[in-house]
Amino acid sequence: MRIAPVPGPARLLPLFATALALAAPAARAQTAQPDAEGAVRLPELRVLGVRETATGPVQGISAERSASGTKTDTPLILTPQNVTVVTREQMDTQNARNLGDALRYTANGQGILSDFRGEYGTVRGFTPDIYLDGLRVPVPVAAHSFRIEPWGMERVELLRGANSGLYGQGNLGGIINSISKAPYIGQPNEVAIQGGTFGRIQGMFDVGGTAGQGDTLLWRLNGLVRDSDTYVDAGRDNRIYLAPSLTWRPTGDTTITLLASYMRDDAGITGQWLPAAGTVLPNPNGTIPRGRATGEPGWDHYRRTQFGIGARIEHRLNEDWTLRSNFRYTYQELDYPSIYASGFSPAGQQRTLARVASYQNPTYRSFAIDNQVQGRVVTGPLEHTLLFGVDYRMLNAHARTYAAAAAPLDVFTPNYGYNPGALPINASTNQTQVQTGLYLQDQLRLDRWYLTLTGRQDFADTSTLNNRTGRDSSQRDSHFTGRAALLYAFDSGVSPYFAYATSFLPNIGTMSPARGGGAFSPTTGEQYEAGIKYQPPGQSSLYSATIFQLTQQNVLTPDPNNITYSVQTGEVRVRGLELEARLALTPRLNLLAAWTAQDPEVMKTNIANNLGMRPAAIPSQTGALWVDYTWPVAEELLITLGGGVRYYGNSTGNGSPGPGSPQFNVPSYTLVDALVRADWRQWRLAVNANNLGDEKYVAACYTLASCSYGAGRTVYATLSYRW
Repeated sequence: MRIAPVPGPARLLPLFATALALAAPAARAQTAQPDAEGAVRLPELRVLGVRETATGPVQGISAERSASGTKTDTPLILTPQNVTVVTREQMDTQNARNLGDALRYTANGQGILSDFRGEYGTVRGFTPDIYLDGLRVPVPVAAHSFRIEPWGMERVELLRGANSGLYGQGNLGGIINSISKAPYIGQPNEVAIQGGTFGRIQGMFDVGGTAGQGDTLLWRLNGLVRDSDTYVDAGRDNRIYLAPSLTWRPTGDTTITLLASYMRDDAGITGQWLPAAGTVLPNPNGTIPRGRATGEPGWDHYRRTQFGIGARIEHRLNEDWTLRSNFRYTYQELDYPSIYASGFSPAGQQRTLARVASYQNPTYRSFAIDNQVQGRVVTGPLEHTLLFGVDYRMLNAHARTYAAAAAPLDVFTPNYGYNPGALPINASTNQTQVQTGLYLQDQLRLDRWYLTLTGRQDFADTSTLNNRTGRDSSQRDSHFTGRAALLYAFDSGVSPYFAYATSFLPNIGTMSPARGGGAFSPTTGEQYEAGIKYQPPGQSSLYSATIFQLTQQNVLTPDPNNITYSVQTGEVRVRGLELEARLALTPRLNLLAAWTAQDPEVMKTNIANNLGMRPAAIPSQTGALWVDYTWPVAEELLITLGGGVRYYGNSTGNGSPGPGSPQFNVPSYTLVDALVRADWRQWRLAVNANNLGDEKYVAACYTLASCSYGAGRTVYATLSYRW
């Protein structure tokens, strides 16, 4: 396996190794551990009287259970795939404001970038899919995402790698699965206010309790209201978010939880498309300022309205068999006029940008349901946890795009005030995507051996109506995917494993008429993963080390005979190493450490100059280290100090979107974060600082015309009251 050498600033790897060596004897929390007969004993984890489950609250920063990797409530130490759970406590401690923030101290999660519109970036070299409560949310393109608000989440989970055997069509990199807050007995209440950089002011609340007599009906309501600017000139980050939920337990064997959410976003200029010359490459006119906007402050805005409603239903037939159903309906609409840069104009002397004016007004409706039967069966010496499932999801998209060339802009001395007026329509489509999947999983156990076998058959249908031409096209794909994984659980808490899994993703469109005009086959992928996990007996801390190889086939590349069409000759391979430790060293000391080294490579392509190169915007290495410690300084006063360092290795950008494009380098960067917090009685005051050194860096470049800066120093103070 070829891994790029570690650059000078990447001193986190030896720090990570040292942390692992020193931390092993130090942790004190509870964990699951095998007993003398080899059975896994699951301790009572006290979270205000609630035992930890795969979808419930977690005490501290180290979870022990998850359902993302198996769709069953399984200890992480027995899950044969690399899964990280970011807990509510970690999100609060680090002031996570989006999914990128939540994952910034996880292995291979640092490549996820967030702006106001959605999540960008990669996991294991490929775009991850976004899930909420185990069901995929609509993300037709990143700028049209159904957003996840971290304040409304109990946990955020990163499942790395191929997962089509359980979830159906999807990208090869993995999924980000967020678990919503839901009512539970003993739930604390909280109200908070936050203020800081960019004029940010935000009010938050999370309250709940019982309704009526007894504990059979529980309710919860969380939400926030925010008014804020951003580091981009004329940018806004305003939001209203409400998420009510209700849990009803009519019997001891039946639980019904209703979950709903409403979000209203209002932004101005939402992002940047800056040229490489002046950001990561030299420009004779100087360096482009970090907050420079290429749109028009008086015309650009981004308004999104979304809501979702669904339920999680579970009924125990007996001690061995359980029925589950999980469903959600969502609606989303956007009002999105924007002007964006498309690179320097030919006569612009590397200072005048050509621009495009665009207006997008899509609406999206989706429905998803996942029905499961889970049972335990014993056949001779083998113990089986069986899972039968049928899921269905539908996305109905109405897209309208208007576009035209806009007035140029001097990016160094901008003169704003241009209004493009009415724009001609560029595209108008109605599209419906439907997926139906049948899956079966058997988690077999023989003594300390655990074998997981998963198989799934999917049927995916897509129909598209071009409203401008009246042409109605349809496409059907069917594909079988699966996973086989073997794990051994030692008495010492060490669990090595090996897994093989496959994935598929339908491609919309057709080949050129000269090639017959046929539909594309799905893009397919396969993954080999070998890892070792360690959870010391009597502790909740978890260490993991994973090596992987992912290969994606049938990738679309430009047709050499007609570049307006594509052919399927592409192949991309990613090899890498992930190290991670999530350590509750003592009740007062926490440590998070993560390191990723990966080598993505284009193995097949029609673009000869790209063969053997690294795909754009994928960091070669990332690393992170976080420590926080709490001191009792008085009878009712606790002081917490914390800090972290994040390293992002270099990445590449493509010189131009067409064939023969040379690549250019996007430099690495290191960021420092800090926390100071005081807890007095039921009050908490926390001050979080990100990018403490105000490092000026480019987060990613895709082409010579599309680079984006990261934010400078930000400081936020949060005052909360809990009861």
